[in-house]
Amino acid sequence: MKELATLSEIYLYPVKSLPGIKLEKALTTKFGLAHPENSLVVDRKWMIVDTNGSFRTQRQIPKMALIKISVQEDFLIFSVPQKNPLKVPIENPNKNKINYRLWKCRIDGYGYGGEVSKWLSEFLEVDGLDLAVFNENLDPIKSQDLEESTTTRETDVVIYQDFSPFMLIGEESLEELNKRLEIKVPMNRFRPNFVSKNNSAFSEDEWEKFKIGESEFCRIKHCTRCLLTTVDQNKGVKDPKQEPLKTLRELS
Repeated sequence: MKELATLSEIYLYPVKSLPGIKLEKALTTKFGLAHPENSLVVDRKWMIVDTNGSFRTQRQIPKMALIKISVQEDFLIFSVPQKNPLKVPIENPNKNKINYRLWKCRIDGYGYGGEVSKWLSEFLEVDGLDLAVFNENLDPIKSQDLEESTTTRETDVVIYQDFSPFMLIGEESLEELNKRLEIKVPMNRFRPNFVSKNNSAFSEDEWEKFKIGESEFCRIKHCTRCLLTTVDQNKGVKDPKQEPLKTLRELS
């Protein structure tokens, strides 16, 4: 008997490894979700980079979890405690193309520099940080170039995601994990785009195809969990016991 799961939550992450925006609806593109009020705001279209042009995430800088993102007309707004918000133009006026490193791949983007770089470096306490943005006239990365998978297709591409333009988790899977944890963790530790409910725990791992509205999706890979799941998204610090990653390893 087939389970009839329903969609309970939608999240868009404009900037790689920064907190997401919870949405009631979203647009789907080949690069991932797009904001319904501004289709130029696409999932992981931006990423924070260091002086060597390498991407940075909460794995290295857990304090990134404290930067809240919102969309206001033609700007991304970066908000943090006790600091004036940063207004980032969605369309970067700087057209100086730079080649960046994302895992073992290279991908082009446009760095903002100036006040954006200064604001990020000051708040995150790391010199030389900048924000890079992808433009539709650039070449994306093929998923199969990031990591081998028998189910990826030549047309599966990403911008600054780790592997796939979409990720889904079931509410019941998190509930099952939390039964085994001393301190329960919220869904934001796992950064899904879609959250399902009314399906049994971890059953979404076996879905080869599913449909949300008029959009059809297929599984290309199970998401490998990493140290980012150990970062408390409200405090911007890693769990000293490396939970829930330690318990997840025992489940696999």
